[in-house]
Amino acid sequence: MTINKLVIQNYKLIRDIVIPLNSSINIFVGENDAGKSTILEALSVLTTGKLNGYAFEKQLKANLFNSKTRQEYVTAVTAGQTPAPPKIVFEAYFDGDADFKGSNNTLSEDAVGINITVKIADANTPIYLKMLESGDVKDIPIELYTVDYHYFSGATVSFRYGPFKSVFIDTTRKEYSGIVDHFVSDSITENLSAEQLRDLAIAYSRSRREFHDDDTVKTLNKAVKSVIQGRSVSLGLREDEVEAWKKQLSIVVDEIPFEHLGFGTQNTLKIELALRNAEEQANVVLMEEPENNLSFTNMAKLVDHVSASTGKQVFISTHSSYIANKLNLENVILVSGGNVMSYKTLPTDTKKYFVKLPGYDTLRFALASKVVLVEGPTDDLIIQRAYKDKYGKLPHENGIDIIVVDSLAFKHYCDIALLMGKQIVVVTDNDGDVEKNIRVKYDDYLGKKELTFYYEENADLDTIETSVLAVNCERGQPAEEFKRMISSETRYSLKSRDYDGILDFMIHNKTEWAFRVFEAEKCIHYPAYIQKVVAHYEEHH
Repeated sequence: MTINKLVIQNYKLIRDIVIPLNSSINIFVGENDAGKSTILEALSVLTTGKLNGYAFEKQLKANLFNSKTRQEYVTAVTAGQTPAPPKIVFEAYFDGDADFKGSNNTLSEDAVGINITVKIADANTPIYLKMLESGDVKDIPIELYTVDYHYFSGATVSFRYGPFKSVFIDTTRKEYSGIVDHFVSDSITENLSAEQLRDLAIAYSRSRREFHDDDTVKTLNKAVKSVIQGRSVSLGLREDEVEAWKKQLSIVVDEIPFEHLGFGTQNTLKIELALRNAEEQANVVLMEEPENNLSFTNMAKLVDHVSASTGKQVFISTHSSYIANKLNLENVILVSGGNVMSYKTLPTDTKKYFVKLPGYDTLRFALASKVVLVEGPTDDLIIQRAYKDKYGKLPHENGIDIIVVDSLAFKHYCDIALLMGKQIVVVTDNDGDVEKNIRVKYDDYLGKKELTFYYEENADLDTIETSVLAVNCERGQPAEEFKRMISSETRYSLKSRDYDGILDFMIHNKTEWAFRVFEAEKCIHYPAYIQKVVAHYEEHH
């Protein structure tokens, strides 16, 4: 049984969204605060009725509502209007039992699914209306809200006997007791008979009595013993419930208590225990940034484990290109600003391009907030130095990521940018023909609001070398200061070279001359198109 579609309305970062899902693995990728965790939380509530391990209805707060929805409601109420109170809606559409089928859903589809709605309780509607009339409503009146759980058929949901059993693995948190307690409880149940359970409880009680009889404890009680209101007072252990001994058990790894292990090792064990539980019971696995605090080896093992799982639907949020690539980029769902775009919707040749590059950091582009694509390290170094000369900082210090890409791949990255609505800059050579290599080649992309192309408009200056050299000449020959700057540090090695000699050196030593410019104390002159690149994000801030 798999979830094929998810609806989320007015929950945290998400206003209103319908997400088509893959039947096996779904990888949510996006920047921080894009909505990845919001999606996983919605799935957790739909499959367990719980949020962060506790009953969802016990955690209702006004800040669970989408901030825009909440602000619109508050504004309307403040203006004396009588708006309908906002609702939070989660819906999972899935393949399954016809008993769950009906049209009680937001899409009015005759489908199998679960609807969870956070709304004003019917019995509280009159109270709400009176509060509106008297002006007592200043914010979402969460105290009047309730949570309705029903299948699309109209039947009430019982999560204990529901179609989904899920496990949530969150490596971003240090909380681990639930998974450890579950492992301890299962270990006790599976390995001890009723008689052995009784004997273990007796042994625990005996150890408590021995504590009281210990000479050190007796010495302590002699020291603190006093009389209050005619009664003798001393120290002792609290009385426990019958099975309190189970709560005192924990995991010990190589004689080290679990809570004393490093966070990375805790996460590794936590994931292994949770996946073991998933293998036996769960049909839905939710994972929040599984790469967090894991070594590369352990992350690889985790990916292999997930890849080998069958009969389970896996939902992962990640920043790791390794995880996304290894689990197939076809399963990637890009999340941005509370909206989602499936990798599957990219042009076929673009999908094939990235799938064929499993080692490439494909997510770096998707996760960067400001991107400049360049053809090679020469462009990268020169743009970085030009930016520093203008602003006193390197681009990355202002959140600008310069990514070196084979020029043949520019179109593929443009496709992703258009899919995500991401603003990017493309810096490319004209290769001696502006019409053919720029205007015709990128005809489908020029003019798109998301894409800005910068290039040398003079076709005679076909590469960055010729463009940079042209603006650093005096009377047709390279300026002495420029020649000195790109020469060897130890000697003025290019002193005797003319224009052709300097250009030959630059073309055959692309990274070297650019690195010398990058490291130099003095500045060079930059071509107009490089200056436009440097000014771009300042002008578009």
